Amino acid sequence: MSGDRHELRTADAARLCSDAAARLRAGEPCVLPTETSYVVAALPNHAGALAALRQAARLPADAPLTRHAADRAAATALWRSVPPPVARLLDRYWPGPLTVVLPGRGGALVGARVPAHPFTRRVLAALGEPLATTAIPGDDGRPLCDALAVAVRLPAARTLVVDDGPSPLATSTTVVRLDGPRLAVPREGILTAAEVLHTAARRIVFVCTGNTCRSPLAEVLARELCGKALGVPAGDVLACGLSFASAGTGTMDGMPASDGSLAAAREVDLDLSAHQSRMLDRATVDRADRVYCLAASHQRAILARLPAAKDKVELLRPDGGDIADPYGGDLDDYRRTREEIQRAIELRVDGWLAG
Repeated sequence: MSGDRHELRTADAARLCSDAAARLRAGEPCVLPTETSYVVAALPNHAGALAALRQAARLPADAPLTRHAADRAAATALWRSVPPPVARLLDRYWPGPLTVVLPGRGGALVGARVPAHPFTRRVLAALGEPLATTAIPGDDGRPLCDALAVAVRLPAARTLVVDDGPSPLATSTTVVRLDGPRLAVPREGILTAAEVLHTAARRIVFVCTGNTCRSPLAEVLARELCGKALGVPAGDVLACGLSFASAGTGTMDGMPASDGSLAAAREVDLDLSAHQSRMLDRATVDRADRVYCLAASHQRAILARLPAAKDKVELLRPDGGDIADPYGGDLDDYRRTREEIQRAIELRVDGWLAG
C-alpha cells in the first residue's frame, strides 16, 4: 500500500490540517510529521483506528502508545501531577524531542510529548485533544523518518500521509520515566541521559575561598545527607533532582582537596580524592538555583561582582553565621568544621527535597 500521501510544501496547509482533523475524528489513523520521525496517529477513543495503528507498527494489542499534545497544558492534564524535576525538563525541552512517562489520572503510566513540528501541533490544536501515536520501525529497528517508507507499511491505502520530507532529527525521542523518587532514562535520543538529569536537577553550589577545605566538604556531605533522606545511594541523588557542586572565590582550577578535608571526609566514609578546585565564575552562578556561602566574605565577594544574583546567594548557616575556616589547623579543626557544615545542611535538606 502507498497511502494517500500529500506533500506539505506544495499543499494548502490550512485545508490539509482540516482534512487530517476530520479523518481523525471519523476514526481513521493518519501519518503526521514530527521533528524526530513520522508517527501514525489516531484518536484514543477509536478502537479500529488504534488497531490499524498497532498493525502498521507491528505492536501487540496491549502495547502502550505515546500521546502527542498541542501544548503543555493539554499534555500535563493527562497526568496525576508533575514533579518539580519534570517541570524543569518541560521548561527546557518542550516543544521538542522528549517523551515523559508519569502516572496518569487513572493510575496507569502515560507517556506524552509536545512535538516541535508546527503542522502537527496545528492538527492537535484543531482536534482539541491529544492523539495516540507510535513511530513505525524500519528493518533495523530505528523509526522511519521518510514519509514514503512509512506509507508502504500502512494497512490501508486511503490512510492520509502528510509528507514534509525527511525528519530533521531522524532519531527516536528521549524517554524519561519517574521510577519512585528517581528519574530514569530508558531510551536516549538526541538528548542524552546526562543532559536530561542535569537539566532536571536543582543546582546547588557551595562556595568558600580556595575550594579545597570547606566547600568540598559541604558538597559531599549534602549529597550523602540527601541520599539518606531519600533512601537512595548518594550517587543517585542527581536522578532524584538535586545537583551539588562547589567552587572558590579566590582559587586556581585543579587543586586537590586539602589533607585535613580528605581526612575529615574519610572518617565519615566520604571520598574527596577526586576533587579538583575551580574558580567561581558568572556562568556557574547563573546556572545555579541556590549558591550557599560558607562565610559572609564570600557572599560579599560574589555580590560585588554579580549584584543581580542577590536573590539566590546566601550563607549556608541558616542563622547567618560564618563556618570557621580550618585551613592551617589540625584534624580537630577540620572535624569541627565538618560537623558545623553537617548541622547547617541538615537544617536545609527538607527544603531542598521539597523542590
